[in-house]
Amino acid sequence: MSDTQLHMTSPAKAYQKRRATLAKNLTRPMVIFSGHALARSYASNPHTFRAESCYLYFGGPPLEHAALMIEPGSDGQAGCTWFRTPPGPDDPLWLGPTPSDATCAAAIGIEASQVKDYSKLESATSKRNIACIIPPHPETLALACKLKLAKPTDEESLAIIDLRLIKDEHELAAMRYAAKAGVAAHIAAMRATRTGNCETDVQAALVAELTRYNCRESFSSICTIRGEVLHGECAGRKLHKGSLMLVDAGAEETGCYTSDMTRTYPVDGEWTEVQRHLYETVLRAEQSAIKACVPGKRYLDIHRLAAQIICEGLVDAELLKGTPAELADRGAYGLFFPHGVGHLLGMGVHDLEDFGDLAGYASGRSRPERFGDCFLRLDRDLAPGMVVTIEPGIYLVPSIWERDALVKPFDDVVNRSAVDALLDDEFGGIRIEEDVVIGSETSAGPEVLTAALPNDPDVVSAIIDGTII
Repeated sequence: MSDTQLHMTSPAKAYQKRRATLAKNLTRPMVIFSGHALARSYASNPHTFRAESCYLYFGGPPLEHAALMIEPGSDGQAGCTWFRTPPGPDDPLWLGPTPSDATCAAAIGIEASQVKDYSKLESATSKRNIACIIPPHPETLALACKLKLAKPTDEESLAIIDLRLIKDEHELAAMRYAAKAGVAAHIAAMRATRTGNCETDVQAALVAELTRYNCRESFSSICTIRGEVLHGECAGRKLHKGSLMLVDAGAEETGCYTSDMTRTYPVDGEWTEVQRHLYETVLRAEQSAIKACVPGKRYLDIHRLAAQIICEGLVDAELLKGTPAELADRGAYGLFFPHGVGHLLGMGVHDLEDFGDLAGYASGRSRPERFGDCFLRLDRDLAPGMVVTIEPGIYLVPSIWERDALVKPFDDVVNRSAVDALLDDEFGGIRIEEDVVIGSETSAGPEVLTAALPNDPDVVSAIIDGTII
């Protein structure tokens, strides 16, 4: 990595401010590791390195085998040490030049004298009570154990979570770019969706467009005609007329901020009556949920708002019987909409998920037990600057309908013959997903980062069949 390739999302003062805010909430030092590239098949054939998100957030340059140490009560500059592994003599030959200590120090807001050799981390932490944030990388885990570093307390973790929940303008600018790249990639995928192509053709078009934007996938993209498999991999199946193509994919820009969006559309662009009806149901649920994304709104309530609208559409389609409100109260939607309405987004598509429900759930709240709600990843009151996804769906999942414990409680409200007909037709699934920034108390509403990606069924069809070029 040369000096010109040292990409930092934010200016040095922003990193200093973040570290100073964290330091005020620490009672002991904290070490945050960058991690290292994982081997594919042997050590010299690694996967692309991606630094740990907290390390990047507090200013760590994106280099392997490095760490930040932040002292409690410091100002974000004087109380920060960056430990780096110096390049070996042959590294420039194979990897190119690496940025100097002075270049890195200036970029993150410390003095060059505060850059230390990674090997000095042991003496710097010896016989001290120090917390650490580590990625799940074997060598880094082993080092943390050797140094006897401690897992952070909930209070220390929350000090980080509270900071990262709210995105500043530097972060939002990066996320807008990731959304722009993701939109272009999804449109390329739509244009590759036609009879005779394979799922891999769609994925190839998507990844190629991301590469044009100097981005990589924010996760392994889902490009499938088996949309009922929520995190299904692209398997190279042939596309055929009548199938629904579900593409769930996003971009990760060079600073590791991400986008995550989903579109579902028919191969060749022609909707059947039931496909269009259920698609429009999901679209109404999504649009209503987005409008509800205002400061102070509880995310669980947004999930249940989307669920009730889905119940309305399922009744209209004669898949469920009864009053939508009562069906929603009973949780009947879980048979068709078994996941949560969305999640946090930021430096990672499931932002902060390495902290578990401590990040996703506000104090005093816990995951619901009811099927259809139990996979909800987020239940906080929304606040300005938070970024969330909104992604309702309707699916016909064979394995759900084979589980009597899930289905029998709703025998009185399910039109099983209609359900079985869609299962026999391999209906699949429909999901629509947007990335949403929560606005201020005085703003006109939330900012939809992915608004440029069409979701109107007629417009989507026109892109697929080539009417819109």
